[in-house]
Amino acid sequence: MLLFISLHCFTLSSQRKLKGYVYSAKDSTALEAVSIYFDGTTIGTITNQNGHYSIPVQEGIKSPLVITMMGFAPVYINNYQNSDGKMPAVYLQETAEELDQVFLETDPWTRKRKLHIFKMQFLGNSPEAFQCKILNEDAIKLHYSPSKLKLTAWANEPLIIENKHLGYTVRYTLNDFYAKYEKNLSGLELLNMVYYEGFSFFQELNKRTRKKYIKSREDSYAGSTLHFMRSLAQKQLHENGFRIFYDKFEAPPYLHFEFRKVLNKTYVKLLKEKLSILYDNEEQSSIQTKGTFVIDAFGNHTPPSAIIMGGAMSSRRFAFMLPLDYKLQAE
Repeated sequence: MLLFISLHCFTLSSQRKLKGYVYSAKDSTALEAVSIYFDGTTIGTITNQNGHYSIPVQEGIKSPLVITMMGFAPVYINNYQNSDGKMPAVYLQETAEELDQVFLETDPWTRKRKLHIFKMQFLGNSPEAFQCKILNEDAIKLHYSPSKLKLTAWANEPLIIENKHLGYTVRYTLNDFYAKYEKNLSGLELLNMVYYEGFSFFQELNKRTRKKYIKSREDSYAGSTLHFMRSLAQKQLHENGFRIFYDKFEAPPYLHFEFRKVLNKTYVKLLKEKLSILYDNEEQSSIQTKGTFVIDAFGNHTPPSAIIMGGAMSSRRFAFMLPLDYKLQAE
């Protein structure tokens, strides 16, 4: 089974702040308690009673700045890198209650079945995943298309996910989710591929991070896609416990990769259709790519659709997902 997961990029250097105001587009009144955060990170704040916000940003950061509030359409800002810290005012548009999508064929699956599959493929199917809970799962819309063999999910509001394995509360804006099936010779429908993408903001579940959460985060990071990408960009695969295999034989770590460095970015091209990865002599994964992808100085890669991970790395679903600034910020 193949897995695509969309993540966004984060890099670290000298710190500065972005400052601005958020207003209602309807009457230009200041909006208080609007959430402002960098996608995929723990870096966030809210507006005060005057609609003002101030958020720290690191030079080279690539994550979109997300501005969101219930009842308003979210705004995503990417072109803040070259700003002097003073952001233009943002006017949020109120959203009317969205109607469900209209489908032309009957959905034969019950909501219970679809929700079970969604949670299993999104959160995971492991003891760690059972420690995750979607607090507003009624917001999840689901549809199965028998002609396309495809389960689709979407939500009109951010999912609030409590992860008691890693110790985070995550606000996840689900932009896209689908699970594609294929029929075998017996006519049974078997899962073939899962894809999901969205924007996320991580907050500590408790005021003080418990030791068990720190240990779980370290375990989740070890051998993860983020760990691999950081090691690949820094050319420390062997030092960090990764071995590369091609056609069942071990290969020199970087033989089948082509690298090009531009400032703090590493452009990578896979020279073979598929490579196998062995971590810590135990966990087996694979990597396939569609063209060149980019790894920043801390291992965050883009575009996510260019990379297909298989094996152990693809089995690590949302329950194991860490902020992109993990290990870049003090615990």
